[in-house]
Amino acid sequence: MPKNIDPDQMIYLRVKGLLKTLAINQKDLSTQLGLAQGVVSLALSGGNARTFRRITDLLVQEYNIDPEQIFGETEQGNKIMTQLEAIQTELAELRSEIKELKDLVQSKPHK
Repeated sequence: MPKNIDPDQMIYLRVKGLLKTLAINQKDLSTQLGLAQGVVSLALSGGNARTFRRITDLLVQEYNIDPEQIFGETEQGNKIMTQLEAIQTELAELRSEIKELKDLVQSKPHK
């Protein structure tokens, strides 16, 4: 890691690097998110955590970027990865419960 860079700032640098690799500029990104380009620029500089999270979610969901590639090993990244793992566990449980409900509904005789 380069000297004089806060480890959590590395997340912003990684996202900028991923966007460059994917050939997505701020204008395209702002269009995809339905936001002003200035809001996206601010988020990519660490000035808007909520929008930055939307950007990372877009990269993960739409471009199949591994969250570990974004958040890596930083204090903030470790916290986010822990939260993500908890969400994934809860989602798996919800899917299982939904399946059980569907099976129950399908097995009931119709009147």
